[in-house]
Amino acid sequence: MHLNAGKYHAISFDCYGTLIDWDTGVSRFIDAWAHRCGIVLPDNTALQAFAQAQYRHQRSLPHKNYRTVLRDAFADMADVLNTTVDQATLDEFARSAGTWPPFPDTLAALRTLKARSCHLAVVSNVDTASFAETHKRLGGLIDTVVTAEDVEAYKPDLIMFDTLFASLRAKGISRQHILHVAQSKFHDVAPANALGLEVVWISRQRTPTQSGITMPSDAEPAARFDSLESFAQAFRHS
Repeated sequence: MHLNAGKYHAISFDCYGTLIDWDTGVSRFIDAWAHRCGIVLPDNTALQAFAQAQYRHQRSLPHKNYRTVLRDAFADMADVLNTTVDQATLDEFARSAGTWPPFPDTLAALRTLKARSCHLAVVSNVDTASFAETHKRLGGLIDTVVTAEDVEAYKPDLIMFDTLFASLRAKGISRQHILHVAQSKFHDVAPANALGLEVVWISRQRTPTQSGITMPSDAEPAARFDSLESFAQAFRHS
């Protein structure tokens, strides 16, 4: 795929996993909790259990607020580890999404795209209050936001993208002028393909201590970059 910057009037992003380092945010909290409780965690076992539990809750009860999803998935993860977790910890974790860190290249990439007069959007499996906190960490650079709370559904449900299309159409931006950028093939590339939305996959290169937990999918993007920075630079020079 040759990036033709002039074609795209808006770039939409997945947030947690693409702009925000989901793995690190969740892992830090789990590791700190395990350390306090004297629990030894095998590599990636807890994070994998949490990710699977999160997906079950999102799919079985799509109207459930993401903070409740986080609380319930953490409790399920503890069950898998044959332990329990107190309510104060569950409540703290439920509020933690807004504290998760951006990837090191996120802010610079967003600013580069803004310099090209791109309308920036986010389509995210999150609650509105948590994203409001996250948006501060993103420098307030996002113009349009669609959250799971807005539509009472979670990606890969197509209604998330249909809601994005409607929102951007009201601002004079048609579907063929939107480029979607995301890390998860399962949550983003597959549904984007189904809707004929052009999508760039950010296949972030992981360090040995990063797990890259995600749901499996064979979906293929229109283009692939190893970082948000490399995508933004390619877009800038296209």
